[in-house]
Amino acid sequence: MDFEKIYGAEEAQNCLTKVGRNEYEAIYGYGEDEMGGYNWRKRYDHKPAITEVRRDIESLINGKTDAAILTGFSWRGVSVYLSTENQFNFKASYDLAVQSSGATLPVKFKLGEDGDGAPVYHVFSEMEEFEDFYTKAISYVNDTLNAGWQDKDSVDYNDYIVED
Repeated sequence: MDFEKIYGAEEAQNCLTKVGRNEYEAIYGYGEDEMGGYNWRKRYDHKPAITEVRRDIESLINGKTDAAILTGFSWRGVSVYLSTENQFNFKASYDLAVQSSGATLPVKFKLGEDGDGAPVYHVFSEMEEFEDFYTKAISYVNDTLNAGWQDKDSVDYNDYIVED
């Protein structure tokens, strides 16, 4: 079982607790969404080693970071899907436009979809506009990765040591 959101939290409650004869529960982090404050919880049917808890928490953080990169960026009010493939395509086109002093423009990209699922396209005809888009997208990816690394680095795994 993966981590699940447990609502009703007001702050992080990082810990590992014995909840049954051979059952343990790891609680990690704090977040808020439209349903309120929550912590992440994972149940184990054994006493997990710290390395297992670390792996599971880092996997959770990686998943949240990846999801934020994919769907969290918007440019000029348009949600932009930043898959690895799209990032590569944006970079390749931007690099070619820079190297050719804009001779490869215009270039058209599907940025994402609207609320009804219809594709949203944008044509970049000017270097300034393309540069604005590309630098903001890359900055968003870098900031999001850095936030994920900071989350991983801030976990005190001593909070997950349980004496029986």
